Amino acid sequence: MTTNPFEGRLIRLRAREPEDEPSLHEWFNDPEVTEHLALRYPLSHRTEREFIESVSDVGYARASFAVETHDGRMIGGCGLENPSAENRTAVLGIAIGDKHFWDGGFGTDTMRVLCRFGFEMMNLHRIQLDVYGGNLRAIHVYEKVGFRREATKRQAVYKLGRYHDIHVMGLLEGELKLED
Repeated sequence: MTTNPFEGRLIRLRAREPEDEPSLHEWFNDPEVTEHLALRYPLSHRTEREFIESVSDVGYARASFAVETHDGRMIGGCGLENPSAENRTAVLGIAIGDKHFWDGGFGTDTMRVLCRFGFEMMNLHRIQLDVYGGNLRAIHVYEKVGFRREATKRQAVYKLGRYHDIHVMGLLEGELKLED
């Protein structure tokens, strides 16, 4: 039996569509959603439409997805960016923007599906990410699926009136934990 590379227990990945724009605009203008993201400034509807247009053609160079529940409700986005075919690496980004789906396993399931996709479909050997030191919920999820803290960039980002450490975390092929 073949596993659908885009589906997990709770979510599925799909290409982004123009009708996703209102939700993205709402989420990425919400300070609670963007607290641990690199975003600092308000985003316009035009900026969100241009972003969707730039990532709508999913491929190796930009494996960028909308995250939706099995009943079709978009709850966030994720992607594997800057892939290097020579090194078989990519950088992971994820945001569950719909706060109704925080702390319900949707981020964990998204991480597992996206990493499985990267290893099995893109032939990656290493996936890495950066995470704010104070983003304990995300760090817990990343460690739960197998990521290891590899380095700390001390006081690397200034946001919300103070400097934040950035942890570099990595996951190698064969280290992904598909079960709790």
